[in-house]
Amino acid sequence: MSISPSAHPIERLEPTQRTLRRAQYEAFEFELVAQGVLVRNASHANPEDHEYLVTIEDGLPHSCPCPADKHHQGACKHRVAVAIRTSVLEAARNAQRIRELEVCGLQATANPPAP
Repeated sequence: MSISPSAHPIERLEPTQRTLRRAQYEAFEFELVAQGVLVRNASHANPEDHEYLVTIEDGLPHSCPCPADKHHQGACKHRVAVAIRTSVLEAARNAQRIRELEVCGLQATANPPAP
């Protein structure tokens, strides 16, 4: 099945129903960092032991170092948790755009066109 690039992020991530439910009800906390979104699961007794960096690529939660993302088909609950929280995903997308513009601006000033 081909997924349209304009589809909702959840459709593009293709999570299982179990993953989607867990992403909705677990107590996630989010922190925007330079590399993406730091996702902490506050449902656990030691949330700092359940903290993962979700990277954003092409406007989607792209990767997560958690075991589930590496060993199971479909997106993990951390990636899905970012995708279903529109304000978190939009903030991450905007931060990514700003970083890209800054890099382009730095490259442009470092290599000005010849007169």
